[in-house]
Amino acid sequence: MEEYLKILLEQIRCKKARPYIRQELQDHMEDQIEENIQAGMDHERAEKEAVKDMGDPVETGISLDRIHKPQIAWKLLFIISMISVVGILAQIMIARHAKGEYISASGRYVVHVMIGIAVMIFLYFLDYTVIARFSRIIAGVLIVLCLLAVFSGNRINGMRYYISVGGRPVSVQAFMLFYVPVYGGIIYKYHGAGYTGLMKSVAWMLIPVILVLRMPALTMAGILMISMLVMLTMAVQKGWFRVQKKKTICGLWGIFMILPLAVLLALYFGHGLMPYQQERILAFFSGGGEENPLKTLMNANKFVGSSAIDVDVLLPEFNRDYILSYLSSMYGILAGIFICCVLAVLIFAVFNTAVKQKNQLGVIMGCGCGMIFLVSFLLNVLENIGIFPSFAAFLPFISAGGSYIIVSYGLMGIVLSIYRYKNVYPRHVKISDPKRKSNDRIIG
Repeated sequence: MEEYLKILLEQIRCKKARPYIRQELQDHMEDQIEENIQAGMDHERAEKEAVKDMGDPVETGISLDRIHKPQIAWKLLFIISMISVVGILAQIMIARHAKGEYISASGRYVVHVMIGIAVMIFLYFLDYTVIARFSRIIAGVLIVLCLLAVFSGNRINGMRYYISVGGRPVSVQAFMLFYVPVYGGIIYKYHGAGYTGLMKSVAWMLIPVILVLRMPALTMAGILMISMLVMLTMAVQKGWFRVQKKKTICGLWGIFMILPLAVLLALYFGHGLMPYQQERILAFFSGGGEENPLKTLMNANKFVGSSAIDVDVLLPEFNRDYILSYLSSMYGILAGIFICCVLAVLIFAVFNTAVKQKNQLGVIMGCGCGMIFLVSFLLNVLENIGIFPSFAAFLPFISAGGSYIIVSYGLMGIVLSIYRYKNVYPRHVKISDPKRKSNDRIIG
């Protein structure tokens, strides 16, 4: 049997797949040997018959090699290429009409796209299970960066979003988005644990959210919270934790989403807030009031063609959060709809890639990346159409801002890596902390 497996595995080029294929075949052959023995054969003959039933090792190995090999997500790459071109064209058009500082901004955007693509390629070849293996270390580094931003970051309008790296500002709140797929690796390591493991997972979720709130960056904290809460819910639903599923899921969403909103509403209607706080809440739920310039733009926009409104005067830094409003105003609502449709297709493809994985780690990490894109996209659209008031909500891949562009492509690199190894890793995958190699265990 050992010689047969050796010859068969030599035909499989993907080394990552060999241990899992070997284990699967060995288990199958041992089961067949046991059946042969029960049928009256001695062990030696039973083993020979089991090996014979497997067929020629070279032919079988070649057949398995065709299946268990890295894959390229051509459809995803095509959509990403389309979005990259759309983003570059949008920034160039902004530079032509607005001129001034936006000319150099369009050049920086192209540079950031190139850097983002390089990061995407790196993470694509890195293998997402490596991120899971070092998840706690990566999470620790991100938390330290967040602490640096909170206590010693560059203060802009009373907020500390940036730290200086090589004399250039880097948005820490943007790079904290990487925490979400990393969180998938963290909770994956608690598979099989009970409420203790669940509470540790909750702690790993709350730490970055609290730190981001201290910046303060409420929108980013909300994106992190919702994305990780969905991932933790999926883990509970899949039975990763030895807990009562329904009660646990209801408890998680009740404590971290429904209860805070209920308390806020109680304070608002019970006059427990300061007057300026009540005004902010009222403005939020009214979309910023009738004087919101975004509503003015929406009312003046045509389905095709320019609205003849000077957007660069009406909206500050419209190449970032308000790029949808700019394009809709300059070229018609149809231009904004086109971009939204392309992004919606990409987000659907990301979730579709994630949920079709056999490997449970890939499912959770892929859905985490998808949640970031989805929540950011929805918030930005709601802001641009005037339903929500103005707040920092980037449009993935399209909004200017180097850190967010790089992070968007980086997250897509993780999704592409998950797709790449979809036929390599089984449902159960072996990962371990780098300091505990001797304690490797199969989880999933």
